[in-house]
Amino acid sequence: MGLRLIFSDIFPELHIDRRSLRGNILDAAKMLKLYEKTEFGNLEIVFLRKSELRKLNSEHLAHDYDTDILTFDLSDDERYKDAQIFISPEVVSENAGRFGSDFETELMRVVVHGMLHLSGYDDQDRTSKTAMRKMENKYLNILHNAGKGN
Repeated sequence: MGLRLIFSDIFPELHIDRRSLRGNILDAAKMLKLYEKTEFGNLEIVFLRKSELRKLNSEHLAHDYDTDILTFDLSDDERYKDAQIFISPEVVSENAGRFGSDFETELMRVVVHGMLHLSGYDDQDRTSKTAMRKMENKYLNILHNAGKGN
């Protein structure tokens, strides 16, 4: 997998551990290949300000509200998924507080969420949102327990 992470330095207050994030994303990609049969080519992870992501959300999905993540499938090959995943660390941080989570866990949740979209999951209605949240939890639990000897 040609994982490509693009970070901007406009969020120094969040102290994102890039090495750990990269490793977790690689591990998530391996899990999705194993369990969902999704192979990733290039994933470009881009951090944007909340206002910038809201603008993209409005322009591309006609949703005039804040979001934590937008995923764009750029694949031109049926075998490998190439995508751009845009994330607002500001919204991720707000959501972590609202859901009683820490920033790193919530960040991985949205990354896995984007990867699940690329694996064919949808969250357009209550049933599909529930199914997607269940899958997010499954993969976050596996990631959390990896390396603990479990």
